[in-house]
Amino acid sequence: MSTDVDTLCGNIRRPLDLEKCKRGWETQREHCYWIPKADIVGEIPKDLQGTLFRNGPGLREVYGTRLKHPIDGDGMLCAVTFQDGQVHFQSKFINSKHRQEEKANRQFLYQGQMGTMPSYTTLKAFGTLLTSWRFPPLKFRNPSNTNSFYWGGKVLTCYETGVPYCLDPHTLETLGPDYLNGHLQFGCFAAHFRIDSERKRLVCISHRPGFSQRPSLTVFEFDPSWQLCQKQIHHIEGLNYAHDFILLPDYYVFHMTPFVKGSWWIQAKIMLGLSSPGEEMRYYPELPSRFVIIPRHASGDSAGVLLVDTDPCHIFHFGTAQEDGNRIEFTAVCLDTKFDMTFDSEIWLSNASVSPGLAYKFTIDLDTKRCARTQIDRASVEFPSMHPYRHGMRGSRYNYFMACDRPGFNLPYRDVVKLNAENGERQVWYSHGCLGEPVFVPRLGYDSWREGNEDDGYVIVQVYIPEKHLTEFCVLDAKDVGKGPLARIKLKHHVPYGFHGTFTPEVFTNEPRLIAKL
Repeated sequence: MSTDVDTLCGNIRRPLDLEKCKRGWETQREHCYWIPKADIVGEIPKDLQGTLFRNGPGLREVYGTRLKHPIDGDGMLCAVTFQDGQVHFQSKFINSKHRQEEKANRQFLYQGQMGTMPSYTTLKAFGTLLTSWRFPPLKFRNPSNTNSFYWGGKVLTCYETGVPYCLDPHTLETLGPDYLNGHLQFGCFAAHFRIDSERKRLVCISHRPGFSQRPSLTVFEFDPSWQLCQKQIHHIEGLNYAHDFILLPDYYVFHMTPFVKGSWWIQAKIMLGLSSPGEEMRYYPELPSRFVIIPRHASGDSAGVLLVDTDPCHIFHFGTAQEDGNRIEFTAVCLDTKFDMTFDSEIWLSNASVSPGLAYKFTIDLDTKRCARTQIDRASVEFPSMHPYRHGMRGSRYNYFMACDRPGFNLPYRDVVKLNAENGERQVWYSHGCLGEPVFVPRLGYDSWREGNEDDGYVIVQVYIPEKHLTEFCVLDAKDVGKGPLARIKLKHHVPYGFHGTFTPEVFTNEPRLIAKL
């Protein structure tokens, strides 16, 4: 045990080998097994019951075609199930339509949003344009690799430009595309969602950018049986991107980014295979940076929408938020005007070494339409996590960031920063590897929105150990993340770096418990 501790301390102090860190994106095969108790360091809390669903790309190449960017990789869903101190791990690729076709043809057929293309794409596009004077239809892949969540008896995996896929929560078998009982009109479903615990509603969005048509945004609210409770459709000029949003008792809040531009020239380059949507994502000084505030209980008429300008930045992810009379306060990770989607050192999804994500607090006065923002932490951060059942509630303040809190470094992400957005107090766990997104798990489950403290729970985080090419899942006490893991769940293989994950108090496995095998 002392040797293990000494090794951990040494890894925490020393910089990581970036060449070895790259291997965290390598292709992995599917797995399904109970974790032996000998591979759990520490003790799993007895009241930690449920399943962590974690999504991300499971491969780096497709039949000999090396992906330019991980975002183009087919999704691999992982399920980490906690039951009475035992842990079950399962992973399976999302069996999407394009994955089935490419498997049948043993060939890379569908281009990626980040620039990975079949070798014949540009030649074929120019040929079609010259012979028929029209652009060929685009065949973008839908890797369904960005997020996953359980609601109303099914697991959905999401990719914001495609239809979500429905999976069996026990076996992770892909059941097929899901059109939300026929309500998904635009053929795409954003990766991020919010839960309104008081009303028992899932709030989710569908967004179509405004290149050849007006931008379209749909906001849905579903009950636990997937019955549609509310639907709003808006066409807001300039809202060409919507990855995440804020849910408040009376409003939905989106960021209109100046990093996505709709123009005939950009569209032509994409159609001809000369560029891709991701490669065109950069700062356009002529575009506004503003917040779009939509009344939640209105009829859906866009005339009631408020537009509030802010400093130029790009926001992928929001943190805690609350509404106080005519004032809205929230946290967000902001990227500055140097941001683009370069695969930084083949470690991170954007150029974080040049344009790191920084945590800011925003205050919007709805009467004056004025916005103030203040940086509230020093670390390079992304993927904020917060209490999943307290979105928009008064007093929400605790954010758990995937971070690099090491002076002089923005990458790789190695630390978990717990930040109190109200007073700036922080705790840090300096890990022994490269981290994925921390996921907050409320100890009291679904009822925790009205019982217990906001940070009463655990944080589960995926940790890649570059020196060993192995992955661990670590369980932290959410009240005191700085004291380190309560338990380290050591796998005998690596799990590719993921994007987003969610935890449900439901227990799902497709095998008898380990104790039954002894």
